[in-house]
Amino acid sequence: MNFGNHSHQKINTVAILGSGPAACALAILLCRAGLQVAMWHKPKTAPLIVGESLVPAVIPMLQTLGVEDAIRGFSMFKPGATFNLSKEINFSFFFKNLTGTTATYAYNVPRDQFDIALLEVAKKNGAMVYESPANLECIPNTDKVILTPDTLAATNGFFAQHPDMIVDATGRVRLLPKLLNIGSKEGTRKDTALFAHVDQTHLDYEGHVHTTRLDHGWSWRIPLPGRVSLGMVINSQHLPKFGETKEERYDNLLKQDSVLKTVAANAQRITPVMEYTNYQLISERMFGDGWVLVGDTAGFIDPVFSSGLFLGMQGAFKLAQTICNGSQAAFQQYENEEKHHLKIWQEIVSYYYDGRLFTCFKVGQSMQNNLIVKLLYPHIDKHMGRIFSGAASTSPYSVGLLRFITQYGMKGEDPRELMIH
Repeated sequence: MNFGNHSHQKINTVAILGSGPAACALAILLCRAGLQVAMWHKPKTAPLIVGESLVPAVIPMLQTLGVEDAIRGFSMFKPGATFNLSKEINFSFFFKNLTGTTATYAYNVPRDQFDIALLEVAKKNGAMVYESPANLECIPNTDKVILTPDTLAATNGFFAQHPDMIVDATGRVRLLPKLLNIGSKEGTRKDTALFAHVDQTHLDYEGHVHTTRLDHGWSWRIPLPGRVSLGMVINSQHLPKFGETKEERYDNLLKQDSVLKTVAANAQRITPVMEYTNYQLISERMFGDGWVLVGDTAGFIDPVFSSGLFLGMQGAFKLAQTICNGSQAAFQQYENEEKHHLKIWQEIVSYYYDGRLFTCFKVGQSMQNNLIVKLLYPHIDKHMGRIFSGAASTSPYSVGLLRFITQYGMKGEDPRELMIH
């Protein structure tokens, strides 16, 4: 696969390193297109994975992949999203009110079962799955990466020679970018996410993902069958005062944060605590000679609007088309679109953290008797709903409207009142 000229050879064989949702979606689509696909699957060692709350824009993808029925069986139906900003200010969005979108619901998913369901469909569609280690090596003085001889040999002849394309879907391991020293652009925030499952919490609406401002940072509550995923995202400098270990910090935050004390007063933790740092990152390069990045390896933004899994799977659908096309131009377009979507979500997330997004909602609600606002509010509501459904990054109009509102819609209100500290 020499990208040095504009001619291109057809890609027939693809090695996918990783087996998360983006990897599985890509494998299914490529197998259906007649390509020979192998995946390297590392069984999950972490008890929990971020990305349990799906957005409606994921549903058509699950239907295309033929996996929605299986997922519905073990998941919690998600009819909307609720944002708790202060004791007085709460906003709830109901997906059934979304017009012009393909799905008006979503699911909250136990990620271990979700990932297994997708992997099973990938196998059924013909993807070969290996649990042996996947190792790569660079060809000196080139941009080309190949499987090491032992990794290739472990395919037992499935790949008679090196595959035409290697896809890095290893997530935050970022195997290929580390090997090639590919830089990345980090976001400005230096937060830590601590999360675990608890037996119960207060919920304003059944099935809603709840995003709640805390004394410091914010929290998510994702109702799952028989439990609730409760996470806290906090500026790392605030954490030491809550204890030495991640378990101490999590348990003490539950007891000491004034908001968590009210919404999760009786919550008992029923899993270990997971910790994530550094989750705003966009890779500077996403493809090269015979290799390409997808999902979190290419970039990840923030858990606040549950956009990560959607962006990863959306990228996999786009990459499947790109690989089937095979041209330099197609890969360049894939990279451009991925970077664009990640940057759009970074911008949307920044409006949440700096308080502007919900200050605009607050102003809009307070002015609902104003005739112009009465006329405009349903239109604005529809397009803001598209953000929470996951469709915003593909709608220039919705994003443009959001930029306009956050610039001109605050009517002298100070957004710092609703910012995340």
